[in-house]
Amino acid sequence: MLTEHPRTTDFGVIYRLFDAIEGGDMDAMRRCFAPGALTWHNHDNVEMDLDSVVGLIGHLCSVSTSRAYTDRRVATVDAQAFVQHTLTAALRSGRQLQMPTIMRIEVNSDGLVARLEEYLDSRAFDCLAEEVPA
Repeated sequence: MLTEHPRTTDFGVIYRLFDAIEGGDMDAMRRCFAPGALTWHNHDNVEMDLDSVVGLIGHLCSVSTSRAYTDRRVATVDAQAFVQHTLTAALRSGRQLQMPTIMRIEVNSDGLVARLEEYLDSRAFDCLAEEVPA
């Protein structure tokens, strides 16, 4: 007879990750990821290591004055979280980035992000083409 043991995963890392990005704190963001964690995006089908992800988000922070994850909806299954939200950023040019996104996030036994898969419409990035970092 198979016995299912309840599996408890602390998903607080997801909220810490969003808070770090909203605050532009790349060190806090980095601490949310496990060593060797990978991030994948549907629009380019490329896996990125943590340094690449920090560079990408750091660029977003440098061309924006604020960022917010709104309309957050989180559903969890075992050690996975499915997060739907809209990333909104006030850009230095006065324009606004609005990017509806869904993520599948694997959280390891240490409560850190082991893998993040992000599904988004890459056309949302078009408004960033003319932005200059501060």
